[in-house]
Amino acid sequence: MTRVMLDSNAIDAVLKYGDVDRIRAAGIAVAITTAQEDEIHQIAGAAKRQALFDLLYVLQARRIAPADLPWDAGADAVIAATAAQTCDLLVSDDKSIAHENLRVLTYSEFRKEYLP
Repeated sequence: MTRVMLDSNAIDAVLKYGDVDRIRAAGIAVAITTAQEDEIHQIAGAAKRQALFDLLYVLQARRIAPADLPWDAGADAVIAATAAQTCDLLVSDDKSIAHENLRVLTYSEFRKEYLP
């Protein structure tokens, strides 16, 4: 089973493209950390926020404790470091997210490679 951490923009893309069933059929284990939850909480629209949290529930996303980083590390650094420690890859359309020990795919690349 492939363990994938979804950045908040990838979570939004799953909702946009309706890929929940494809992710589940592919046997992908979804992981998140509090950084993605915090970003979702900042979305102004209550309906959109709820839809994203519902999607994570349906995907049975597992919350992973954030990597131990300095207190002032940004959300992207926390997401990348946590994914590098616990996942096979990170899916993000944010070009600034990178980690030397982590494969990062855009959502489009992820769909092509992992979703049947």
